[in-house]
Amino acid sequence: MTAAERVTRAIRFDQPDRVPAGLFGTYRDYEQGLAEHVGCATIEAMYEKLAVDIWHTGGIRYMGSGVRHRGKVVDAVGGLYSEHNPDPPFRDMTEVAEVEDFPFPSMDDFDTADLEQEISAHTAFALCTGINAAIFHNFLYMRGQMDGLCLIKADPELSAAMVRRITDFWVEFLERTLEVAAGRAVMIENCNDFGTQRSLFISVEDFRTVFKPQLARLVEIAHRHGVAYMQHSCGAIRPLIEDYIDMGADLLNPIQTMADGMDMASMQRDYGDRIALYGGIDTQQLLPNGPIADIRRTVVAAVAGADSSGGFILSGSQGLMDDIPYAHAAAMLDPALRVRSAGVSPASPHARSDGGR
Repeated sequence: MTAAERVTRAIRFDQPDRVPAGLFGTYRDYEQGLAEHVGCATIEAMYEKLAVDIWHTGGIRYMGSGVRHRGKVVDAVGGLYSEHNPDPPFRDMTEVAEVEDFPFPSMDDFDTADLEQEISAHTAFALCTGINAAIFHNFLYMRGQMDGLCLIKADPELSAAMVRRITDFWVEFLERTLEVAAGRAVMIENCNDFGTQRSLFISVEDFRTVFKPQLARLVEIAHRHGVAYMQHSCGAIRPLIEDYIDMGADLLNPIQTMADGMDMASMQRDYGDRIALYGGIDTQQLLPNGPIADIRRTVVAAVAGADSSGGFILSGSQGLMDDIPYAHAAAMLDPALRVRSAGVSPASPHARSDGGR
């Protein structure tokens, strides 16, 4: 079974030969360190050794010189990622017409060569073609975070117009990305963190009014191209999961298990046969601190929880960072723990400190 077949079967709740794995959100320098730890010269070789199935690509690359608004250049991508911009481009807007007139970057200013090269070099893996359509964050960056959160309540029509215009940009971006992928991608990811550790940033009602219709546009595009749609949201986002399912999301990520209501057992019980779960191995306490026996027990439990549906892809509850020892990451990814028929126990003689390698 190929990596793409394995991941596709998991997404479709059709049992694969083993639970697939991915390393979403993990920087390449950490992956290279992990590769060296397990005796591999390249990240790709490490993926093969540890049976990591999903390769997350970069995106198409902006090559323009910025957009001009009110006589000045906003920034390289029109304020979409200006988290600390002292002059957010949407800050003083009071009319929908002003929002409509804002000039977002043209797709003509994006280069596709790097993405094409990366996809072509990694077809042995199940490709997740990154778009990172961070619509919620873009809105807060372009309006100002505090003002943006208040505006959703004070002027929902204006807020909705801003979110729609931001989504217009991401619709074009996604269409262009999937044209480059040309049927080779298994999924795309959309990264909008609607949750804190304890609750949502906004109400469920405001999510449904302002954001859900726009996210659904991206789901439709992905499905039209034959690609699965992964909704990423950190935090305690259980109140939104039925809405994610309703809008057609195929996967939910990262399953931040230390956040309220996000423990893996209840997530698999309540949603695991309706939306595939990608992530779920705690990166806040378990993976940094171990011990390895507990990491292995947690993986075995998560794999067992997917037995009835198959809708599970193993990964950390966030991208792996430098506070996680490489031996702990290797233990989490041990392929033997993901073959259900193998009956491997976390207390088996293979549960060594090097992850059994």
